[in-house]
Amino acid sequence: MSVDLNLTKKILVVHGVQTGTDADQTQNVDLNASLSKFLVGIDYSTDIFTYEDINDQAQAIYKRIVSALSGNPITGMVASVAIDLAGDVLIALREGSVYDEIIGKLRAKIMASFEKGEPLFIVAHSLGTIYAFDAVNQIMKDRDLFLYNRKNTWPIQGLVTLGSPISLDLFERDFSKMASLIPEGEEVDDDNTQLFPWQNYWDPTDPVVSGSVAGLPWSEQSFKKRFADEKTYPLGWDVMPRSVITGKAHISAHMAYWDDAFVLGGIAQMLRRG
Repeated sequence: MSVDLNLTKKILVVHGVQTGTDADQTQNVDLNASLSKFLVGIDYSTDIFTYEDINDQAQAIYKRIVSALSGNPITGMVASVAIDLAGDVLIALREGSVYDEIIGKLRAKIMASFEKGEPLFIVAHSLGTIYAFDAVNQIMKDRDLFLYNRKNTWPIQGLVTLGSPISLDLFERDFSKMASLIPEGEEVDDDNTQLFPWQNYWDPTDPVVSGSVAGLPWSEQSFKKRFADEKTYPLGWDVMPRSVITGKAHISAHMAYWDDAFVLGGIAQMLRRG
């Protein structure tokens, strides 16, 4: 299998914490509409990886218990939504069987695209960035893929993360979990090495990024410390931390990346270079 870099570029969206069902997730459609004016002359398509139905099935018993105990339809509905949102996060934290199922299906979707020879880029939001990061690393550790300086062997050509909690100690993701593109004994050659691009965008007032319920402004130093160039560059990763001022505050800032011009321009730049 190999990627035809001249084929239509494909963007796979991985959504974050959501309510509803898989059928309610349309972030790829929204992104497609927003990107259209930034990618004039570039053939691209968007798709989405959804996992809300998997989460809902895992949480169903807890929702039924809370609903039965509350005895009040409104209270039961509010509690059900709370379980839905908190449960999504707990599943990612526990890394148990449900987490494994989600990662397995995400990997399968990525590899299905690879089998078609499609140049694939992942754009992930919120909790979805954790699944995307883990899936990329797992696939990159397969030594038959992501061959050194041969981008046509890369199932993923680039990663974009939006409003990610990846710098929080809660999730314990750092450079030590990053696979290396560079074969043992080789060094990065600034002129010839093809690096794996990762753009990470955050608004300083985004509470999901900072972990602050109050939405207090967050410093980018946490991300830079965890994924510093001197740690990630030798692995063959081109990590681009990018602060963005969406003009929104608190949870509104967390949802504002999808139509922010700076973010959309960065995604377009990655696709054009890829």
